[in-house]
Amino acid sequence: MISQENSTGRPLADAKWLENHHRAKLPERTAFAKKLAKLNPKNIVDLGCATGLWLELLNDILPSDCEFIGIDSDKESLKLATERSKLWDRKVKFLHLDLEKEVDKIPPSDITLAFNIFPYIDDLDSFIKALWNRSPHGVLAVRQYDGASIRFGPMDTAIRQKMELDLRIATENSQKFHHYDMDRTFSALHKSNYNNFEYSFELFERVSPFDENFIPYYQGTLIWTIQHLSEVSANNLKKWMEADALMKNRYFYEVDLVALLS
Repeated sequence: MISQENSTGRPLADAKWLENHHRAKLPERTAFAKKLAKLNPKNIVDLGCATGLWLELLNDILPSDCEFIGIDSDKESLKLATERSKLWDRKVKFLHLDLEKEVDKIPPSDITLAFNIFPYIDDLDSFIKALWNRSPHGVLAVRQYDGASIRFGPMDTAIRQKMELDLRIATENSQKFHHYDMDRTFSALHKSNYNNFEYSFELFERVSPFDENFIPYYQGTLIWTIQHLSEVSANNLKKWMEADALMKNRYFYEVDLVALLS
């Protein structure tokens, strides 16, 4: 089995997986980072910063007088983030915190980044309320994937439906994260104390021939999926991959909830 967990056991948080994910979506992420830069923040807190990939991207865009604070519960990831930040010409610090249990220790900021962290938060309503309390005049920037929107093909409909059912059962029984979290996230944001909302749904799509920066993320997604399927569905997906090993007739897409709240 290929692990995509970090040292604390969080799924989809391994350093290599995050790197592949980031590189695959770099054009879309760069566009969003430039949008954040237009808000002219003087400090940014990145919740669940992991190895610092988003902060590295923002470092190339934002002026040096903007302070960065990265927060994560995984010490190994923070070590990598600290090393990554050594060449940045700005004030940077990293905090080792359990976001949900130590939310009161999260410093206030002009912009708070909450990118794909909500699946690891149990009481999302209380967590978002606490974020608002610490920075009532700041901006909460949210990017949230949803397992239900990830699709690759073309594939036989019956095989797909069985595979999606297997994956949903496996991940819904997980005590580690919420893989299907779009609706919970949307509802929690909508009833929060924030007054101004800007919502959008960002489509990430690729059609073969795939760019070399996308392939590791694509293959990693398939392998991760196989590990959560029944034996029958896993074998069907493996055969599907083998039938077009060079990926000449393939597509992939997913949709992220993107929001700015203030």
